[in-house]
Amino acid sequence: MQKIDHIILRGTIKTLSGLRIGGSDDVLQIGGTDLTCLKNPVTGKPYIPGSSLKGKMRSCLEKTLGRISPRGDEPCGCAKPDCVVCRVFGPHKNTQHQLGPTRLIVRDAPLIGGFDVFENKTESTIRRDTGAAQHPRTVERVPPGAIFDLELAVQVYDMDSSFKYKDFEGKEVTGTDALVEAVCHAIDLVEDTGLGSGVGKGYGQVKIELTEEFSMPRRRIRPSRQIDPANSAEAPPA
Repeated sequence: MQKIDHIILRGTIKTLSGLRIGGSDDVLQIGGTDLTCLKNPVTGKPYIPGSSLKGKMRSCLEKTLGRISPRGDEPCGCAKPDCVVCRVFGPHKNTQHQLGPTRLIVRDAPLIGGFDVFENKTESTIRRDTGAAQHPRTVERVPPGAIFDLELAVQVYDMDSSFKYKDFEGKEVTGTDALVEAVCHAIDLVEDTGLGSGVGKGYGQVKIELTEEFSMPRRRIRPSRQIDPANSAEAPPA
């Protein structure tokens, strides 16, 4: 097995509705927010963890391709050579497989624009008998219009040359193109549903745009070596 390419996909994620990816709520504040967003501990601004995006991409693709585990409560781990999910995302909990390393790397997506303040949204449940609202709670969300920087990496190995997938027109492609098409399909599915918590009640609608795709080049410029004449065998004779 030999790695033959490293494809970078870059773009943006724009929130179309309030987005919440949960943060730590260890500290209870009287009158404060009940459910907070995940934030960068240095800047205090929100970001989208690569694990959250990758997990949602995987889950959406599993449902679309019918790759739900027999128990139904865990990711696919069949490790079959023709399983797109296991090849691209890795076989879940399956250490005895021949698919090689996980192909997809999803970086954390930092905030790059469109953000002023968090949105605090109050929610409650409705009593079925009286119609009265009860159990209110305050949820912190990233407001619509926030823009996050997206970077994905697709590792390609020689064993992927015969791997097949269909593009958006239904045409079969192989190898590198097949891996990238599978990733793009998963991104489309996230757009169809949403990201983060509360998707079923309108949270997390996003627009994902890919603007760049390129192979990672070999570094051309190396730092110059610093030679200490007093301690180096390469030092000229006195």
